[in-house]
Amino acid sequence: MELVDRIEFAYPVSTMFEADSTWLFGREPTPRRMPDGSIVSLLYTGGKQEPAPENVATVIRSEDDGETWSKPQLLFRHPFRCTWGTELFTEGERPFAVFQTFCYETVYAELRAFLTFTDDSGRSWSNPVSLPGVPANFSVRQGKVLSDGSWIFPVYWFCNRTKWDTIRAPGNGFVSGVIRSTDGGKSFSLHGAVETPESAWEPEVTELEPGHLKMYVRYEHPAAVLWESESFDYGKSWTPARPSEIPNPGTKFVIYRIRGRHVLVNNVCTPDHPYRDVLELWVSSDNCATWEKKLPLARSFSGPLQPNGKPAITQVAYPHGFADEKEEKLYLAIDTVRKFYFLKVPFADFL
Repeated sequence: MELVDRIEFAYPVSTMFEADSTWLFGREPTPRRMPDGSIVSLLYTGGKQEPAPENVATVIRSEDDGETWSKPQLLFRHPFRCTWGTELFTEGERPFAVFQTFCYETVYAELRAFLTFTDDSGRSWSNPVSLPGVPANFSVRQGKVLSDGSWIFPVYWFCNRTKWDTIRAPGNGFVSGVIRSTDGGKSFSLHGAVETPESAWEPEVTELEPGHLKMYVRYEHPAAVLWESESFDYGKSWTPARPSEIPNPGTKFVIYRIRGRHVLVNNVCTPDHPYRDVLELWVSSDNCATWEKKLPLARSFSGPLQPNGKPAITQVAYPHGFADEKEEKLYLAIDTVRKFYFLKVPFADFL
C-alpha cells in the first residue's frame, strides 16, 4: 500500500491533473490509448465547480504511458451553454470524443450530445457534429464493441414525469437507455427507457454472452445499491429495472469484460456509511452472478467532523480507464475533484 495525500493506494500512482489558479477543479477523466501509443483523457473543468456557466471540455495527454501529463488544453467552449466531455472512443477506424452542452439554469435536463474526431491521436479535433440518426438529447457514457461487431453506448436523459417547469419535483428524474451502431458510427439508433423509482443515471453496459447484455445504473437513493436491467437482443429491448446486490453510494463506476471475465471498479459502501471513500475492483467469472475476487484499490482517510456533524470525506471516485491487452494491465484514473490519480493494475493480480 502507498499513502499519498491521505489516500491509501494499492498500486503506485502518478498525478494526471491538479487544480491550479487557471483550472480550479476537474471532474470525469476518460483515459484512452491512442493509435500512436500516447494516452489522452477528457477533463471537465472551467469555473469553480460543476455545474457552472463557465464549464468547458478540455484534454490532457501523456507521452510516457501515464507517468506524466500535460496541462489541460481547451477542447470546446460554447458561447451560451456549459460544455462537458464524457467519452473517448478508440475502437473504430477514427477515434472520436463525445461531449454534451447543457443549459446551466436547468443543470443536466437539457443535454445535447456532439461528436468530434481526431486524425492525429488527439492533438487536433474536428468541428463538432451531432450524432447521426438520433435526436441526441442525452449524455453518452463508455462505448463497447459487442460480439457481433456492433457498437453500444449507454445513455441517459431527463424525464419530466410530474411538473414540466422544474427538475426538482418529486417523480422527475433520469431515464437510461443505449444507442447502437451497426455501421461503424455512420448512424445510430436509440433503444430502451429503463426507469427506476428514484433518479438513476450514468449507466454502464457489458455483454455477458452473445446478444445478452446487462446494464447497471447509478441510483440516487439511500438504499445504496446499483440497479440493473438486461437485454437479450444486443440492446434493442431491456427488462424492467430492479435493484442489484452491488453496493454503491450513488456514484459513477465502470465495468469491463477482460479475457472472459467481468471486472467491476466501484465505490463500495454500507447503508450507514454511504461515502465515496473506498474503491475496489471486483471480478466475476459467472456473468456477474457472483464476485469471487475483491481487490482494494484506494481508501481515503476522513478528516475532522464538519459543522453538520459529518466527517470531511476525500472522495476516491469516478474511476475510468481501459484494459490494455499488450501491456496486460488495466489502466485507471481516479477523481478526487481537485486532483486526478493514475494507476495500473496487472491482469495477473485479478485474472
